Amino acid sequence: MLEKAVIFAANAHKGQKRKGTSTPYIIHPMEVAVIASGMTDDIEIISAAVLHDVVEDCDGYSFTQLEQEFGKKVASLVAMESEDKSRTWMERKQHTIDFLRNEATFEMKIIALADKLANIRSLKRDYQKVGDQLWLRFNEKDKNKQGWYYKGVLTGLRELSQYPAYQEYERLVDDVFRDAT
Repeated sequence: MLEKAVIFAANAHKGQKRKGTSTPYIIHPMEVAVIASGMTDDIEIISAAVLHDVVEDCDGYSFTQLEQEFGKKVASLVAMESEDKSRTWMERKQHTIDFLRNEATFEMKIIALADKLANIRSLKRDYQKVGDQLWLRFNEKDKNKQGWYYKGVLTGLRELSQYPAYQEYERLVDDVFRDAT
């Protein structure tokens, strides 16, 4: 299943790049899967980690298609990690924080932590290179709002605080957003 998920995600993300970089997008979901595999050996969770951005960020893919290809659990996990792009940035991010705090299952939190850790690692690397110019590549260019989001996610994932991935995420959020209000 994991090999099939990797091929599926690679095809879906073909030609995509990470925001503001020349890095092939598929690197991100692969990193998310590796991080998730450090917290679980459940192949469906790891497969969902690889596939987590397919429906949200790739044209022509649906949760129904993921369910047909990978089963109900994988499709459901991907759906829970996907944002509704019809909402504003603040609405989407607040929904994510509220969902992680109040509704997300342990399995969903593993994928969310893996995704957010991969993102904050990338932010830290790029922030060291370009400083506050980094925020210009995002829809929400306000570092303080970005910091609010990443710190809010941290509180929603506290249940995973025993994992090294959580501890790394916490450290990187502090490093990147130390001076954010």
